Amino acid sequence: MMNPPPQWQQNANRDSQLVDPVVTIQGLSRLKPLRSTRVDYALVFTTAQGGLDTYLPPSRPSRTELATRRWTNVYEVDTGLHQAYAVLALPSSNDAFLFEVSLSFSWQVVAPAAFVASGERNVPAMVERCVDGLLRPVLRGYATEDSAMAEKVAQEVLAAYGQLGAAEGLQVRCGIQIRRDEEALRHARELREIEFARQKLDPQHALLMREDELAAQRALAQGQQEHRIALQGQNLNHERQLIRGQQEIELQEIEAKKIEYYTYYLERGGPSAMAFHLASHPEDTRLIMENLRQDQLLAIQNQLQVAMQALGGGPGGLEEHQLDEPRRLAANVIREVLSAKLSPAAPANATPANPAPANATPIDAAPVDAAPSFGYRIPAPQAPR
Repeated sequence: MMNPPPQWQQNANRDSQLVDPVVTIQGLSRLKPLRSTRVDYALVFTTAQGGLDTYLPPSRPSRTELATRRWTNVYEVDTGLHQAYAVLALPSSNDAFLFEVSLSFSWQVVAPAAFVASGERNVPAMVERCVDGLLRPVLRGYATEDSAMAEKVAQEVLAAYGQLGAAEGLQVRCGIQIRRDEEALRHARELREIEFARQKLDPQHALLMREDELAAQRALAQGQQEHRIALQGQNLNHERQLIRGQQEIELQEIEAKKIEYYTYYLERGGPSAMAFHLASHPEDTRLIMENLRQDQLLAIQNQLQVAMQALGGGPGGLEEHQLDEPRRLAANVIREVLSAKLSPAAPANATPANPAPANATPIDAAPVDAAPSFGYRIPAPQAPR
């Protein structure tokens, strides 16, 4: 005769995540033998009077016990160690903000008969109820900003309570972590990012301001340096112009002194003195020749004035009987002036082109004390008779 199906079966394996450690419930009778069970499960037999008999693995009842004890049902209970994790949202002192309680715990059935008698079917939910009941009144006295202090007090409360689930035949090891809820954490992260950005912006702003200040200082220093260089250039140009002007004045003075020097020697010593000087200073030849030409022109002009005065009448002029020879000489001078070409002065011993007659009048020769001009003597006019 085949056994009927179990009253309750989870079809769980060793790696299954269980919330209810009761894996299978079977009904028993004298005519129906016990179905095969797993060796690592605990067996809890119940009687019609409500008694509970437990067989921990690997112990199993004998055939005699099965036939004589009159058990009505058998519970297969998983006694393995299981891990669970849960997150609870518990209120703080301000109902607008919640504490996020992260609950990590392990549980194991150590008294299968007590667990079966408790009627519990969800161990993680039972642990969450116990933790919620213990921590809710405690966390009410703390603000979300005081999550560290609240966590410390909550752990002390759990330690003082003792073993969770002991009455249900369970062994529970629990750890908690309390922090602000996700909205508060998001808000705190945003504030932290803003603060970090501000802290980063302040030195960056100071660095940019320092760079601008240094750039302005460099531009100002460069402008001042350029201004000083330009001013020094202007001063140097002005000094060079002053020095050039002074040099030109000194050169003019030197040339004037040279002219005076040559004039003196030519008037006193004649061509011999000039030749002696030019033998030592040949670079002055051009200056002497230019001044000789100017003195020749002045001498010719003086001769022309004397001739015109002699030819004219009136005070300072000659008598009629004295005009024959001077007129002839004046005519020669006029011809020489009209056809004259400047040339270097003739040597002292050269014979004149038109020698004066022996009976020449005083107009042909000037007195010894008359002012000489580069070898020419200006005739002094005679007083009228």
